[in-house]
Amino acid sequence: MKKKIQSPRRVRSKSKRKAPRPAAPSKPKSNATGKPQSGVRIPKKSFSVSAEKFEQLRENLREVRETLEAIRTGEVDAVVVSGKNGNQIYSIAGAEQPYRIYLEQMQEGAVTVAADGMILYCNLRFAEMARCPLKKVFSSNLTNHLSSAVWNEISNVFQRPGEIIKQIAELRNDCTPPLPVNLTASLLPADGQGMMCLIVTDLTAQKKMEDFRLSKELAENASVAKDNFIAALSHELRTPLAPTLMVATALEKDPTLPERIHRDIALIRRNVELEARLIDDLLDLTRISHGKLSLQKTDADLHHVVNCAVEVCLPDVRVKNLQLKVELNAHDVNVHADVVRLQQAFWNVLRNAVKFTREHGIISITSGTTGENKIWVRIADSGIGFTPESGPSLFQAFEQGGSAVTRQYGGLGLGLAITKSIVDAHSGSISAESAGPGKGATFTLEFPLASVDRPKSAVSTPVAAVTARSSKIRILLVEDHKDTRVSIQRLLEIAGHKVLPAASATQALEIAAANEIDLVVSDLGLPDLTGHELMKQLRAVHGLSGIALSGYGMEEDVERSLLAGFQNHLTKPVSFEQLKDLIAGFARQKT
Repeated sequence: MKKKIQSPRRVRSKSKRKAPRPAAPSKPKSNATGKPQSGVRIPKKSFSVSAEKFEQLRENLREVRETLEAIRTGEVDAVVVSGKNGNQIYSIAGAEQPYRIYLEQMQEGAVTVAADGMILYCNLRFAEMARCPLKKVFSSNLTNHLSSAVWNEISNVFQRPGEIIKQIAELRNDCTPPLPVNLTASLLPADGQGMMCLIVTDLTAQKKMEDFRLSKELAENASVAKDNFIAALSHELRTPLAPTLMVATALEKDPTLPERIHRDIALIRRNVELEARLIDDLLDLTRISHGKLSLQKTDADLHHVVNCAVEVCLPDVRVKNLQLKVELNAHDVNVHADVVRLQQAFWNVLRNAVKFTREHGIISITSGTTGENKIWVRIADSGIGFTPESGPSLFQAFEQGGSAVTRQYGGLGLGLAITKSIVDAHSGSISAESAGPGKGATFTLEFPLASVDRPKSAVSTPVAAVTARSSKIRILLVEDHKDTRVSIQRLLEIAGHKVLPAASATQALEIAAANEIDLVVSDLGLPDLTGHELMKQLRAVHGLSGIALSGYGMEEDVERSLLAGFQNHLTKPVSFEQLKDLIAGFARQKT
């Protein structure tokens, strides 16, 4: 780097004056040819100066030589020349000054390094990246800031002129974690010696973006893996529950069994249904997290929906000898809602009230309307209550008001989170209040009333039982789980249908080719083909319709079943009454 001097040398030139023009020399005599005669000397130009003038010229010449030497050695920044037009300033560093400014202001570090690693020059940005004062970076060794492996790699530019070497590295310092950088090294010949020009780019922002992208990708992959795991787990859990629930439901209604056996079987059925409900909660949570909670809205009587939820919970109310008071006094009760989902919301809140209320406790359900064209339903209990601090977390997934509550009462803590999502999807609200632990809890659900201008449709209710006796049909039952296959076959045969069982898709195709079939009831998870593939072949070759049975109950699972040719999709554990009703409906259509 050139050294600047405070007072630049100045070369002052004298004003130019015209010297007396010497007399023109006489022309040499020429001969007849016009050429100069040989031997004639032509005089040279000459003029004389005084001794004082001569010494002044020598001084000027000495000053010029010193100035040129100063310029050569880099000691001069500018030269001022005086003349008739005034002082003229000629900047020696002017050509390189813009580049110096650029190097100091650029966002990358710029370093000039000798072959032995000594830093000959660096800009301020590099010193900042190295977390070291600028004066300490000069004359230090680059290996103080880079690993020896990185230095060995980039120093190859001294042996390979014209090549540019790029390297991802870490810039080390004593105070903070290493800085991720990109190094670009090239050879910079100067004064016959090779020097490395090194551009250092801070990769912190890029690394953060890359880390964020990787984290996002890992989170998305983990979410997909979680969803797949939950779906597979639900399928595996539902499969053994299916025959248990079917048999228990059928035996509970068997009039030949004594009352004591009926009570025991009812207990089995309730717990199997509870297990299935927990599995459904996991799937519902997945649906909600992906924004796939679909609603089928219609005009409905909210009191009727509440009564249906109460009816489902009555067996548990009786088991704990709870006092249940229902006073639904709202006059306007018509809401536009998905009845099944709304019943699920009330059932979740009511189930919690039963669960957290000790024996002989009290649960009350009341309703009313507000002046804002809304209807509210309030479910209050005399149960364990909750602290004000735990109130806001009650509607979060996997929260039950503390680990002590979870240990004592069990459960996943998903019911209220799902309920809130259902209520929100209906433009409603839900709130919880408690006077404290042991003082009960009150949950209030509020919904907008349906517009008075909306034409009222028939009140939608959960799937109603079909009482009419159906015609007997021939059913191809495809199920690889033996217990489920045997139980469904026995119950369908008791109902009067002819059942041809198959444990695989291959066997089912053989049976369909050899027998007349009216309806296919098939599991989707078969060992050789999927139930979808089987249904497509049976529909294409024999024109059959079917009912799908599956442990997978997501919306996309239902859609795939319908696209494959199934008329209905039932999620295990299947209620035999529901299956029987669907078969009866198909039989009526057939006749």
